[in-house]
Amino acid sequence: MITVLFRWEINPAHEKVFKEGWTELVQRNIEKYGALGSRLHKTKDNQWVSYSQWVSEEHYLKAQGLEDKHEGARVKMLTAIISSAQPLVLVPVLDHLIGTKI
Repeated sequence: MITVLFRWEINPAHEKVFKEGWTELVQRNIEKYGALGSRLHKTKDNQWVSYSQWVSEEHYLKAQGLEDKHEGARVKMLTAIISSAQPLVLVPVLDHLIGTKI
């Protein structure tokens, strides 16, 4: 299993559209590409952070750059993004999480 960390600065006027696009892509990735789920967070200084878990890095890479019926979701996100960092692939070393939902 891997985790992928994303970070963006979002135009405050487009936060709703960004969240809609993000949600659509997360559902697509779960249904089609082996994603195990994702969480989206916002910091006090308007940084948005998401991390998603995947069965493997191969599953994550397969989901990237594919055009499908969810291309509109990417467009929603891109129109809201002011800046972004490169995704960071993380491999677990130790795991002490408990299975709870927010």
